[in-house]
Amino acid sequence: MPASKPKIAIVCYSKSGHSRHIAEQLSEVLDADIYALTTARYMIPFFGYLRAGFDSVRRAPTPLTHPLPDIEGYDAAVLCGPVWTSYPAVPLISYMRQANYLPQVIGLLLTSGGHSPPQKAYAMAEQVLGRAFAVQEAIPNSIEDTPDMDDKIARFASDLIAATIKG
Repeated sequence: MPASKPKIAIVCYSKSGHSRHIAEQLSEVLDADIYALTTARYMIPFFGYLRAGFDSVRRAPTPLTHPLPDIEGYDAAVLCGPVWTSYPAVPLISYMRQANYLPQVIGLLLTSGGHSPPQKAYAMAEQVLGRAFAVQEAIPNSIEDTPDMDDKIARFASDLIAATIKG
């Protein structure tokens, strides 16, 4: 159990900027460090979106730009990114498979266009992680920069801190 305020890392993948914006908002609430996941695979504007959808449906791993974020020593981590074709974005899944270290307390914060409920994405991420997330939340792009988004972020942050102190 941490003796003081928990040290929290946010590992984020964002293609369009929505997830990055949410990660920044959460970082302010938690006073957390943000680490960006990057990949060259989806950089070409239109083709990148097609490739991302195709990779998501196939659940194909994507090469991430190295070095991967080193979050050893953090009390908790948040994995933040979009939902693609009902699954967490491929770079998030690739990170979970490649990370050398993940703390015991992990939260999953997803953004989405609102086309599908997040339960399928949560289940797939837990399967890849091999355990349950301490906290899960989905924030539709349609509520970005609204009081509803602020409420979801505040509740997520509170639940993550409680899980970190408890765990």
